Amino acid sequence: MVASPPRPTNRPWFTRPVLTTLASLFVIYLVTVLLFPQVPSYINSASTYSDTSTTDVVSSQREFAPHVKKLIADLKQATLDAERGGQPFSFTASDRERWNFQNPCRARRELPPLYARRKVKDVDPNPQWQAVMAEYANLHRTCVNRMGNLTDYYYKKKSLPGCKFITGESLFGLGNKLSFAASLLLYAVLTQRVVLFPGWSSSMPLTMCEPFEGSSWVLPAELEFLVKRRISPETELYELKTTNATAKFLKWVDRERRHWSDSSVRKLDGKIYYGEMDNGWLPVERFWCDVEQQFASHVTWMSMAGCFYFMPKLFAVPLFRPTLEELFPDRMVLTYVLRSVFLPRNAAWDRIKRTDDMFLKNADRRVGIQARYLNGEAEHSKLSQQVNKHITQCLLENSILPNVSEVFANELLEMTPNPTPIIKVLIASLYLDLNDHLSEIYLRHQTLTGESVGLVQLTHDDEQRWGLEPDTQALVEIILLSLSDTILVTPRSTFGGVAQAYGALRPYIIEHSGQEGGSCVHSDSADTCFQEVATNFTCPHDSSLDGKEVSDVVPYIQKCMTVDSFNGLHLITTGR
Repeated sequence: MVASPPRPTNRPWFTRPVLTTLASLFVIYLVTVLLFPQVPSYINSASTYSDTSTTDVVSSQREFAPHVKKLIADLKQATLDAERGGQPFSFTASDRERWNFQNPCRARRELPPLYARRKVKDVDPNPQWQAVMAEYANLHRTCVNRMGNLTDYYYKKKSLPGCKFITGESLFGLGNKLSFAASLLLYAVLTQRVVLFPGWSSSMPLTMCEPFEGSSWVLPAELEFLVKRRISPETELYELKTTNATAKFLKWVDRERRHWSDSSVRKLDGKIYYGEMDNGWLPVERFWCDVEQQFASHVTWMSMAGCFYFMPKLFAVPLFRPTLEELFPDRMVLTYVLRSVFLPRNAAWDRIKRTDDMFLKNADRRVGIQARYLNGEAEHSKLSQQVNKHITQCLLENSILPNVSEVFANELLEMTPNPTPIIKVLIASLYLDLNDHLSEIYLRHQTLTGESVGLVQLTHDDEQRWGLEPDTQALVEIILLSLSDTILVTPRSTFGGVAQAYGALRPYIIEHSGQEGGSCVHSDSADTCFQEVATNFTCPHDSSLDGKEVSDVVPYIQKCMTVDSFNGLHLITTGR
């Protein structure tokens, strides 16, 4: 009997072994996704540092400069040390999503395209700085969460390996606060310190987005004394004051150096828990010396008060210079720090966007003018006519705005392009007289080249005001000024200096002396001026530097232009 051929089976392909295999693969996939997110936190689309793709970051890190690699490695090591102590802490993908939901920051995504649309070339992306800040954010998050109660941590003089802190405070206008805070943050990154700012007088944490995922840069109010503040009975405002901590720190350095040996450095840890190196206005002169910085690295808590921008002289510190030169070869350091960390909260950003959309967005060219009278109404009454004349001359002599016809001419109408090019001029001033002066010219006369010139001024308070609302409005005007193609600024004004830095703009500095002569000077740099600082080194424990002029040692650090400040230093930037 011949056997019948086997009957073909109609069993489905998803047999039990196949289903088991698929289920196993799915479980492995879920575990991988949950425990090992593929996208690093600093390039996640919801992250605080999302300017670079994964491929760009991985490939570019292989090309990073040696000292930049070392800084990243030092930040990583500090984070690893911190993870071994303190309170247990984890930061999962869901934690990150929740944190970004609770701390929204539209400006992080929406501001860069506004700079890119301008007529002027913007700064290039800086993947090295982005990578450094990603590691710094990890350190900040780890230390803040593992140390528990910050006030208790300080009072009990606790110490967590890898975690050092610096608190900072600045007063007066938002320009002072931002330029000082940005300088302090850069110093904190270079020295692997967690930076903390008080909210009660600086307005910084209240006007700016939280920059570090899973963390906070707000100093608890209980530690107010760390930033050396008191209320003035005359003005009822917080004032700068000094303590004896700076003198104590420098005496400690001098005492230890008298008996110094190769083994001495190992004995420095824990000798001073809290230290300062400022005079209440700016860092003391010995701050810029290697020996003092080496001693400071052994202090758990540092504090600094001031109101001056001080980034330029950080490049003079031999310990920091190689890293800074590799990290910012164009020396546009203030621009990169401001744009990556100091971004307006949504309430301020909403004002910026609405103002831009209503008054400025459709301009063919944008000009910003910042007119400031540092001594208030007395100086304004004395100088305003002369300053307005200088501003007008500067605008015309440098072809920033077109000239006008004294009489109406029909032939100019026939020459006017269609559509008519529009130039928008944003004026930031406490007073209206500049607006009135330019209106007399451009609203009553035809331009010789056919453009229409529109003037925008958002506020005119007539006096400097203090508090959260004035600071918020100041931030709005600073960012809007920075979106200009060309900017004119007032000498010695940090408001204008911060605006030019956000915008990466080389400004025209208005002649403000009240004397006849030139109307303005096109700055030799996009950097702003570090005012009131000595231009030489004072390093008693370093005979190779002591007494030397900074510019003789570091040629790209030069004295500020005379029109801007009689005493000060700035970085000579490139490519602007």
